[in-house]
Amino acid sequence: MQIRSLLMTLFLVLMLAGCASQPSADFDLRGEWEYTLTTTDGNTYDAGTITFEGEPAKGTYQQLNIYQVDYEGEFTVRGTVLKLTGYETWEGTVMDANTIEGVWSHDDGSNGTFTARRK
Repeated sequence: MQIRSLLMTLFLVLMLAGCASQPSADFDLRGEWEYTLTTTDGNTYDAGTITFEGEPAKGTYQQLNIYQVDYEGEFTVRGTVLKLTGYETWEGTVMDANTIEGVWSHDDGSNGTFTARRK
């Protein structure tokens, strides 16, 4: 009886560890999106397109802004939480299959909110 309990406990621990190490995304963000970054005073800081590639839960992005400057970085999605790292850091919530909202910050101290909509 004790061996059976021990084996069941070990099985459950291994299953939970496997689930914890696999990122999961409720939404597949891959594709092209239009975004706007707004500063804390309400002005548009940047806008353009961002393209997500890779797996649904993690991959790379390419961002082309209104100044025709191209940036690249990495993204992760866990459930509905997006984190994007690269030129800026974005942390947001996937509201639905076509909308992401959140906050952004840059190393130079600028920050604000962002909205992205699927094209």
